[in-house]
Amino acid sequence: MFWISYGGQKGFEVRKMYTNKRKSDGKVRSCRYVCANEGHRKKDKRDHLTKCPRAETRTDCQVRMGLIMDREKETYKVADLILEHNHMLQLPQTSHLMVSQRKISELQGFEIETADDAGIGPKAAHELACVQVGGSSNLSYTLRDHKNYLRAKRQREMAYGQAGSMLMYFQDKIAENPSFQYALQMDIEEQIANIFWVDAKMLTDYAYFGDVVSFDTTFGTNKESRPFGVFVGFNQFRETVVFGAVLLYDETFESFKWLFETFLKAHNGKQPKTIYTDQDFAMGKAVKEVFLEAWHGLCTFHIMQNAVKHLAEPEDEDEGSKKKCSKKKGIKKDPKHVDDEGSEEEPSILSDFSACMYEYEDEATFEHAFQLMRTKASKQTWLDSIYKVREKWAECYMQDVFTLGMRSTQLSESLNSELKRHFKSDFDIIRFLKHFERVVADKRKKELDAEFESRRKQPRIKMKTPMLLQASKLYTPIIFEAFQGEYERSLVACTTTLEGNNEYLVAIGSLDENFTCFEKEYKVTGDPLKQTSTCSCGQFNRLGILCGHALKVLDLMNIKSLPAQYVLKRWTREACCGIVQDNEGRNIIENTKLDDMLRYKDMTRRFLNLALRAASNPGCTLLVNNTLGMLSKQVEEEINDCTDNVEHVTVPINVAPPSELVSTARLKKKEVETKTSKRKKNIA
Repeated sequence: MFWISYGGQKGFEVRKMYTNKRKSDGKVRSCRYVCANEGHRKKDKRDHLTKCPRAETRTDCQVRMGLIMDREKETYKVADLILEHNHMLQLPQTSHLMVSQRKISELQGFEIETADDAGIGPKAAHELACVQVGGSSNLSYTLRDHKNYLRAKRQREMAYGQAGSMLMYFQDKIAENPSFQYALQMDIEEQIANIFWVDAKMLTDYAYFGDVVSFDTTFGTNKESRPFGVFVGFNQFRETVVFGAVLLYDETFESFKWLFETFLKAHNGKQPKTIYTDQDFAMGKAVKEVFLEAWHGLCTFHIMQNAVKHLAEPEDEDEGSKKKCSKKKGIKKDPKHVDDEGSEEEPSILSDFSACMYEYEDEATFEHAFQLMRTKASKQTWLDSIYKVREKWAECYMQDVFTLGMRSTQLSESLNSELKRHFKSDFDIIRFLKHFERVVADKRKKELDAEFESRRKQPRIKMKTPMLLQASKLYTPIIFEAFQGEYERSLVACTTTLEGNNEYLVAIGSLDENFTCFEKEYKVTGDPLKQTSTCSCGQFNRLGILCGHALKVLDLMNIKSLPAQYVLKRWTREACCGIVQDNEGRNIIENTKLDDMLRYKDMTRRFLNLALRAASNPGCTLLVNNTLGMLSKQVEEEINDCTDNVEHVTVPINVAPPSELVSTARLKKKEVETKTSKRKKNIA
């Protein structure tokens, strides 16, 4: 508009004084534009109560431009014009700060939103924008405008309230990729209690790596103070992958049962082989009822924490607090004094419990050690309760359990800890979902980095044997390192031939010079025809990697390459090969916009190079602008033609929530008691 442009050049703010329109067609008959300093501020009745009144900006400036319409020609002409101001004008260096000259374009808005989605703060994003255009004076908006834009954007996102905006967010995700799924559990008042969702990448990751799953919940990540839970596991690089996420209203058996059933339904009913959780009773009961084919393991980290809490005597706890105080004050105690007070009892019983958990491979040895430990404990209640579920945490009961080396919910807790570094407890539901999406994207980036490094670097093979060369091509680098370690151990193994066919006792020797120390002997049974080597240590059944004992017997049977049945696909470079379908029978495409992104990347690079070349020459700049104007019209025409010719696709009824549901949906309110991230667990 001319008056706005003129005001920017001369250095004064502008505004519209009035507009008259025809009632018949709504066209403007006349209008007047004035200087923003026109007139006087109306007197406020509260002025006598104001301690710090706002500065006066009105000076009764007479600068104006009046326009009227020529009825015959339907054009406008200037009827009134005054151009002399009665106040100071802005300098060219400060004119960009005037409200009338500040505007965020569509492209700038896109860049602001992109920076916010990437986790870049408003101040840093604004400084970057200033640098890109050669200084803040060349940028058409200020830092305050930047923040206001983001605030308005979040208000628009929450236009339907917490629940309605969440449904619209999920609907947009389904529009981007039909394989995205979400599920809601309603209470008797038709309020949303529990929310579960998975995207396409989570579905494919579970299809490839959903054999061992860890699940845990955490607090303090969202405004509603709802427990937030994630299902996670290992990929072929032993990096964390996410299989699903949930926001719960409470942690009851009914909520967990609904969650686990919904999780299986989303993943085509595929049951994991193993699932790890904490000791929550309601969660354990739901796992037992839903995951019928899975072995349920308890987190050893939580169990050890409870052991410290329940096995320590009160006087030991007091002594422990005294020792902490003494340590802070720099007071040193005589070790004999510590021994006299019997403080050795606590570490002794805890080390005994740790040995029961990790070291004893024989059930009889475990039972004997556990009974001895009971004699050291003054209270038996917790030991009785944990003993009842010993199959879920003791090493001797897990010899044939497929765990991939996982013994706790550390993966889930590690992800939860990372989430809480990005989240704030006052996040609304949309900001929470978007930040979670960003954290998951960061995890996936690490997976791509690992993939890149595995293709760039050749594995370090210590011995050029056929089996190691074969394994280096099959396995990912981290798994190959583990396999190569077992292969090295097999070279220092000693065998004793038993009476049966191809039956041996194998013991791994030490790698030192003396070669006098041997590990425990294990029985290995081989079959040259079937090319099998079965070891009683059960490592392959647990980890999917052959042990040194079995490799030794393969070598004795002159089998120099790794048999196919001992190559677990989930550990190989080709682990993610194959087509995965969602529960609607559609082939899952993880990134439906990949081609669009590649085209955008190519065009952006070319346009930026063109802009850099043309910006230094006014003639070239004019040529580019004129060409872009013509090109923009052609692009719009092409898009419109394509839109008219697109075949209409029938969308399933359950994809988009009804408009009345969006407007009436309500999240079940949860009362916030404390600002703690720890929940009180109902211990089994």
